[in-house]
Amino acid sequence: MFETLRKRARKTYMWRAGLALVGIIIILAATKGAIFHLAANMGGMDITASPETYEGQAVILDAEYFVTDYVSHTTTTVYESGNKSTSTDGNSYIAFQSVHQAGEEYSTWYFYSIYMRNGKTDMLYEKMDETWEYLNDESGAVLPPEPIKAIGTWSRMEPAMERYYTETLREIGIEEGDYDKIYLYTLDTGSLGGVNTYLFWALMAGCVLLIFWFVASVIGCFRKTYEKEIHKYLQKNPAYSLGEVEGDFTTAHQIGKDVWIGRKWTIYMSGTSAQIVQNHDLAWGYYFKRTGKNSVSQMQLYTADKKSIYINLSEVQTREALQYYGQEQPQMIVGYDAELERMYQKNFPAFLELKYNPAMKEAPEGSFLKI
Repeated sequence: MFETLRKRARKTYMWRAGLALVGIIIILAATKGAIFHLAANMGGMDITASPETYEGQAVILDAEYFVTDYVSHTTTTVYESGNKSTSTDGNSYIAFQSVHQAGEEYSTWYFYSIYMRNGKTDMLYEKMDETWEYLNDESGAVLPPEPIKAIGTWSRMEPAMERYYTETLREIGIEEGDYDKIYLYTLDTGSLGGVNTYLFWALMAGCVLLIFWFVASVIGCFRKTYEKEIHKYLQKNPAYSLGEVEGDFTTAHQIGKDVWIGRKWTIYMSGTSAQIVQNHDLAWGYYFKRTGKNSVSQMQLYTADKKSIYINLSEVQTREALQYYGQEQPQMIVGYDAELERMYQKNFPAFLELKYNPAMKEAPEGSFLKI
């Protein structure tokens, strides 16, 4: 018995592991493997490297000096009435990193563009003030601004952005030279892996959950959780032995792949766990179906102490199972009727008198129904 149940549980675990793995691959492909680029650049982007090295990659950059903003990014919404509204999403800024090479008299400034969301505007204006205060200080008393750890996608500027960028640089007197390197690249902190940053991190959180699910499913293949409920049942019912349950299972009617209806017990798989039901407790059973978004196809069983048991089966499988119950469980009402439903809900003692109680009274002394 347990070998059969183990195979069914392992198959479910393997199916879950496969689904988790497919989900992980889809997420990583949809985000262009950006998380791997970030992992490879945990130490930060090397601003002195050729800018093409990181093109299209997700990078981490300690943005130091913010010079000015030069483009405002907006979204215009047109309503059915014809009215329009415009909101500011963020701004693009000109920034630079200062790198001092050993043996050089001056530091080299590497200029680039960086996009930041609108919510950081006030903070970045403060950074610009700090940058200019530091650059204009001749006393050496002003400390450089604290860097901002920026995470985004490093990409080549579009033509329009490049024009605004270079025009603004010329206006403030910055030109390409030995100690001024102008990169025609932008760090877009609003996008990672080709998706919105917030969505990216949400997808990464989902990916982590899928990894845990995958690992748990693989581990589950080697555990015996499928036995747990049967052992708990036997502990609560010491009058029965595991040998009796296994013997009943051996001669049980198998319904589909996950349900076994014996003379004394019904055993079925619920996910990766085997559940056991004592048949003489069953008072009613019928097929239930619901279509639509939350569709359901179930065999619904109800016990004499008014507990419900739902087993996922097709209509054909349920009809077969109910046929066996009808033949072998004389205390059970098989099939649905609105009047039965009303009596079950409103007058349960009368419901039991329809078939359950009489069958128990008439059962031979010592039979399973009498236990």
